[in-house]
Amino acid sequence: MTRRHAGKASPLTPLARGRGRRSKAKAVTPESSLKERLAVLERERDALRAALEREEARVRKLEQKNALVRDRISWTLDSLQAILETKR
Repeated sequence: MTRRHAGKASPLTPLARGRGRRSKAKAVTPESSLKERLAVLERERDALRAALEREEARVRKLEQKNALVRDRISWTLDSLQAILETKR
């Protein structure tokens, strides 16, 4: 019967294991990090502006529809009132 690999778990956490190795990642300068953060924030700002514009357009459409419905209801009530007055 073959033995399965069931060795003892490493006592080091993955973070501690990674510290001993040299990484080939390029060095991140504070300036480049700030530029990246700025770029991310600018993209987020642009996305939020676009979302705001979409919502404002949606609100305008809803307000227009609401005004049309109010006008129709008002017209219907006026028509019914006129019909009731002619029957008296």
